[in-house]
Amino acid sequence: MSQARPGATSQEPWRDPAAKPFVRIENITKVFDSTYAVDNVSLDIFQGEFFCLLGGSGCGKSTLLRMLAGLERPDSGRILIDGTDMTRVPPYERPVNMMFQSYALFPHMSVEQNIAFGLKQERLPKAEVTARVAEMLALVRLERFAKRKPDQLSGGQRQRVALARSLAKHPKLLLLDEPLAALDKKLREHTQFELINIQERVGTTFIMVTHDQEEAMTVSSRMAVMDEGRIVQVGAPASVYEYPANRFVAEFIGSVNILEGRVLEQQGDQVRIQADSAGCELLMDHIQPLPEGTPVSVALRPEKLQVTTEAPTAPHNWVKGTVAEYAYLGDVSIYHVRLPGGQKLRVQLTNLARLTETPLTWDQDVYLSWQPGSGVVFPA
Repeated sequence: MSQARPGATSQEPWRDPAAKPFVRIENITKVFDSTYAVDNVSLDIFQGEFFCLLGGSGCGKSTLLRMLAGLERPDSGRILIDGTDMTRVPPYERPVNMMFQSYALFPHMSVEQNIAFGLKQERLPKAEVTARVAEMLALVRLERFAKRKPDQLSGGQRQRVALARSLAKHPKLLLLDEPLAALDKKLREHTQFELINIQERVGTTFIMVTHDQEEAMTVSSRMAVMDEGRIVQVGAPASVYEYPANRFVAEFIGSVNILEGRVLEQQGDQVRIQADSAGCELLMDHIQPLPEGTPVSVALRPEKLQVTTEAPTAPHNWVKGTVAEYAYLGDVSIYHVRLPGGQKLRVQLTNLARLTETPLTWDQDVYLSWQPGSGVVFPA
């Protein structure tokens, strides 16, 4: 999960009311065969951001990216890049480059020839092409591989060649369509941080499409979560994870437990809830007043739950259950605790000490508890 970067306060132009967006998407709609792939989307992205469009298959994120690239034309709305209306401008006239999921490297060309291809197409002087290629090879640390063909490279190296080729023309905006999808888990995690470092060094605005929530959380300065052609929440990774705008976002980003219930009473900035699904009473932070009897869902992240073998003394926010399933993952242990009513809650415990055996075991009775500020309340 991404953390605040050095100087993050000064690098958050979206918090400045006077800042002008570098990319402005205004009421963009795209329809395919009466289906709204993108439905009246508006979005501002600022200079130097690493912005992610996140969502499941068919949510509209790739269509939106293709409209930014000029590969699809919107049915309505406008796209402005650096203050210029690009809605009807063809792809080759936009200050934009796109890196595809397949990388699309020329197999018969060497690494340096692949990087130089777009520069030669623009008929740049030979000396400038040579200098740009050298600059890009150094940027992605592939100087030793300049003469190799793509089939002589690893997946991560091919990914870096594609990135170097995309940046060689010094685009104002780089679009990345699931660029790490073909890499294995460990290489993908390593490459995510390489992408961040490269983006910070070149200062180019990146917009990346991904369905991988961990990837979006790692690389992005901000993200937009999409569902059925609409943007349902925009924010920094920590904000979206800790304060989801609705139940869909809570369930899509990370793991979450949902307790169903009804409001008993509002107590200042807290609300007392009878959680029928868990058979317990909750007292949760919630500033917006909710009338008595309002059906609600309470989202609790697995790592926010505490586990004890003795009953808590507090009158709220705890429930008794039985360990039904257990998984040891090295850094963390995952428990599924079955409540008396049959619902299972997922609990994640960090393994701070070296373990030779699990502190909890199958069929053991335990108590789960949480703080009033640990969850988010959604009116049903």
